[in-house]
Amino acid sequence: MLRTEDALEVKLGEDWSDLKRWTVKRVSEIFHAYPDHFFSESDIHSLLCDIANEELKLYGVEPTDTIDGYNVGFVHHEYPTPFRCDMKEYGCITKDEKPYKRGHYDLVILNPNFVESNKLDVVCGKDYQKFRPAIQGLRMEPLIWACEIIFFPRVKNIPIDASKIIEQDALKVQQTLQYSVGAEKTSFCMLGSILVFTSHTIGEALDLKQQIATLEDKINVEMTLSTA
Repeated sequence: MLRTEDALEVKLGEDWSDLKRWTVKRVSEIFHAYPDHFFSESDIHSLLCDIANEELKLYGVEPTDTIDGYNVGFVHHEYPTPFRCDMKEYGCITKDEKPYKRGHYDLVILNPNFVESNKLDVVCGKDYQKFRPAIQGLRMEPLIWACEIIFFPRVKNIPIDASKIIEQDALKVQQTLQYSVGAEKTSFCMLGSILVFTSHTIGEALDLKQQIATLEDKINVEMTLSTA
């Protein structure tokens, strides 16, 4: 599934937006062509992960070592947020104290500079007590891209509260893009996306399309809709 016909033309040049655009485009095209191959969000996660890794290779971005010598890839599922949050009632409000827990992103691409400048236990982000102080000393974005995926399969009607489901994930991404680290107040993440998929046709999903357009304007986070 590599874009081999474009391989000689692709140059990264730190244009991560272009890599993200190609990744989203390819996933959307495959989903549109074979919508019934996907039974769950996890099926889409797998495809997105494969394509993101292929795109990184195409752009010449290879796994790199942490400063303590562990070779690390850049695409990961369920990467934790840098903050604790309250996600009750379709909301997402940062609350950095217990008993609130951290959220997780469906997929991220780590910043290679972040990986090679830190130890593995910081890069993986799992130990909050080590992660929080470490990122406060950064001068770079730890994440290139944070992505959330929502799937409405054709075996069920598109839910009445679809916009609320999407909005909650969008608020999490919005909070992430606004979250600052280090003395220079660098953003924690460069790019954020909400990818909505439905195996209903575009005609059946017109109301959903309008809801997404309204949310995108309201929350100012990139959203795309892929249909059968």
